[in-house]
Amino acid sequence: MEFRTRPKSNYMLEAEWQELHALTIHWQSDVTFFGDELRFIDLLIDKYFTTLVDKNHIAITKDVTAKLSDIKKTYESLHQKVSIHLQHFENFVADPFASDAFRNEHAALEDELVSFVKNFRDIKRSVFQLTEQVIKDEKEKHLIGR
Repeated sequence: MEFRTRPKSNYMLEAEWQELHALTIHWQSDVTFFGDELRFIDLLIDKYFTTLVDKNHIAITKDVTAKLSDIKKTYESLHQKVSIHLQHFENFVADPFASDAFRNEHAALEDELVSFVKNFRDIKRSVFQLTEQVIKDEKEKHLIGR
């Protein structure tokens, strides 16, 4: 699947500030939801930790947890950047000369968010696949009486 940040046009130059503001509010909501999902993923890992570090899963678990750690750092950065960007709306609306800098900031933040979402979906898929395998393994062990 190809991810695009915005329509291939002059959208960023032509968009009204109200549209950019609404989009940023939407981003803030999305980023907050990503934080909730990260907390849920942490709960999954905590619940199945002893099985995840089993010799059958250790290599995959190390890889997934390293990627998860990176995505958490990116999340924290994005969360902060979206909040700062919302604060910059005051300057953008009050000073028309700040428009170019603000629009550049907006475009860069949008690119970062798209990249984050792609990476986040990949790591989420990995965590869920790993957890699914661990649950299946536990069920099999239980069925054969180990």
